[in-house]
Amino acid sequence: TRASSKYFAPAPPENFYESLGCDVIHFPFQSFEPCGLPSVYNPHDLQHLHHPEFFTPEEIARRERLHPAACRAAHTVVVASQFVKRDLVEGYRIDAEKVQVIPWAPPPLPKSARDDHADDFSKLKRKYGLTDRPFALYPAMTWEHKNHFRLLEALATLRDREGLELQVVCTGYKTDFWPHIERRLKELGLGEQARFPGLIPHEDLSALYRAAMFVFIPTLFEAASGPLFEAWQHGAPAACSTVTSLPEQAAGAALLFDPLSVEEIAGALARMAKDDGLRDELRRRGARRLEDFSLERTAKAYRAVYRRAAGRALDEEDRQLLGRDWTYRQQLNDCALNH
Repeated sequence: TRASSKYFAPAPPENFYESLGCDVIHFPFQSFEPCGLPSVYNPHDLQHLHHPEFFTPEEIARRERLHPAACRAAHTVVVASQFVKRDLVEGYRIDAEKVQVIPWAPPPLPKSARDDHADDFSKLKRKYGLTDRPFALYPAMTWEHKNHFRLLEALATLRDREGLELQVVCTGYKTDFWPHIERRLKELGLGEQARFPGLIPHEDLSALYRAAMFVFIPTLFEAASGPLFEAWQHGAPAACSTVTSLPEQAAGAALLFDPLSVEEIAGALARMAKDDGLRDELRRRGARRLEDFSLERTAKAYRAVYRRAAGRALDEEDRQLLGRDWTYRQQLNDCALNH
């Protein structure tokens, strides 16, 4: 594999890949270099087509040069969701047969996340200045599309209209957009209701997942959600946006809401905070949904893609994995949570 030349290294010399003696070259990052070998390409998403306001003209132009050409040149294009596949097929007219959906699978929790000290919430409260009130957790970098603005406005709405002062902890690296969020936080007078501790150690994040009343994901765009997987792994009930790949990934194991509506965000927050039965049901559904994903199965699916690209014979397991409908378990989707 080779990382993006833009971010990691200069482009390799001519015929570099051919000189390696490999059968297939895989580009898992957001770069692609034509070569004489069969290739597999992973475009993360086409967010710039949906939300150009979040990108500079230069970045949009770079993506528009890269993605269509790479997808057409690659033997196989692998994406994490049917949503991204539809984007490629409809947006760039890529042949649907060459686009393979292989969802992410969450890695096992590290030992530090399973140790007893990881659940000592009193230490976390002191470390991050949390109150004794129940809290929701939103782990996300402060990119604009993560939608922290509307989340804060929904918290203020619940406080002013219902007297519900729910605490939300928003972890994650603070990007260049953070000063705008910080200013809005002060304008709304939320004080200790919304905490932004920044990037925190894995063991602390695991402890927050376990201690949270629920995980809340109001993002405007995702190719797939890591926090949704992590919520299920830690036994936390989850609510997430009803946009892009999220309904497909959640498949009935999360409460869905419109992330563009402050009213819907506020309603989902209130329902998650007040409805014990809903949270218990979502815990059960999350545990069941998590069973649909496995690192071993994902690795074997990639192996099948490599074999096919190299012109090797496929066995029955390969054919089943390449033809698998990875999207959802119907029994989870049958019972609507969102009424």
